[in-house]
Amino acid sequence: MKWLRWNAFRLIALALFAVFALGYVPESWRNANAILPRLSPLLNLGGALAARQWIGWSMLLGIPLLILPLFKGRLFCWRICPMGFLAEQVGRLNPKGKGLIRRVPTVNKVLTLTILVTAALGYPLLIWLDPLCIFNGFFAIWRTPMALLTSVTGIGFISILVISVIAPNIWCHRLCPLGGLEEALMLYAKRFQKPAAGTAPAPQALTATSVGRRTVLAALTAGIAGGVTRRVTASRRCAVIRPPSADAERFNALCARCGNCMKACPYQLIQPDLGESGIDGLFTPVLKFRSQDALQESYCFQDCTKCSQVCPTGALHPLTVEEKHARPIGLAVVDRKKCLAWAQNEFCVVCDEYCPYKAIIVEKHGEVMCPIVDPAKCRGCAACESACPGEPIAITVQPLAAKRYAPMR
Repeated sequence: MKWLRWNAFRLIALALFAVFALGYVPESWRNANAILPRLSPLLNLGGALAARQWIGWSMLLGIPLLILPLFKGRLFCWRICPMGFLAEQVGRLNPKGKGLIRRVPTVNKVLTLTILVTAALGYPLLIWLDPLCIFNGFFAIWRTPMALLTSVTGIGFISILVISVIAPNIWCHRLCPLGGLEEALMLYAKRFQKPAAGTAPAPQALTATSVGRRTVLAALTAGIAGGVTRRVTASRRCAVIRPPSADAERFNALCARCGNCMKACPYQLIQPDLGESGIDGLFTPVLKFRSQDALQESYCFQDCTKCSQVCPTGALHPLTVEEKHARPIGLAVVDRKKCLAWAQNEFCVVCDEYCPYKAIIVEKHGEVMCPIVDPAKCRGCAACESACPGEPIAITVQPLAAKRYAPMR
């Protein structure tokens, strides 16, 4: 009966988490799909450490999962976590595979340490392995219209289920970094618990010195790995156009691949990166305008800041409309060989008519007025690109240089 009650509770929790992840809530709760990943203290700590700043009051949502292990151990992992529940259920499909877990070392606490140490050094590695984030990312792809490209955000979710079928319990017991954090807190709390009267203290398998040495060695290795990754991938960070307010210098590391910004964008402009910004940028969000997505007819509307409001890690900084108006995400460039006005002497300044920032300067060339982009006014919204009648498109938005893409403070 107790087993039945707990599983009924876990099913209800799973349904609630799915509802929030899908965004099936009142419009007044438009940021509700950000709640699920923000419950993770691992994401909150990683984001705050890397950004060196407070990333919002939503960080407080993760406090219960820092306190609970001190008194109830991994209760969240075994009784509440939606990703853990699903992994456990699919593992039941292969009872013969239970013994495989013994061949896999426990690396969850090492992954936790890697995330936190590299975050403290400003470039958090593997933050996207957080289970709440992976769960959220899968449901975030279910938007209308459904796009095949955005579905890759659910790869992490599918991968966990697959490995859980092959080796039941491997994710929760061996790999999950949030579980590693919970376990570390639980073990820390046990150090201060007094044994019950008449019982002998539990034997310690490792001395404090050996644990300390291993921790220092793992932290040092993680720090070196983070520094090397940051240096090796630096050259490709500006090869793509990021959503407004992106911290381009550390975006690939800060981004949790939770899919919130993709789901929040009302114009379906945000899609997952498939390697343009380097291997460490896989599945991070990028903006795809009409020249890169033939089906895209919209642009980054000047008064929309929805994507910046739902990021749980600080990879996207919350923007006001006024801040967005002052912050460029790209720079429009006119290809004079393709432009109807410049190349064919046709009367066409459609880009000037559609530009909401008045960033197009019209210059007389022969008998025709021709467009020139004013870099000081252009914000890279791609309104000009979406409206250009040229075939192929004559004005496109290009990524910004790093110095113009500095993180917000």
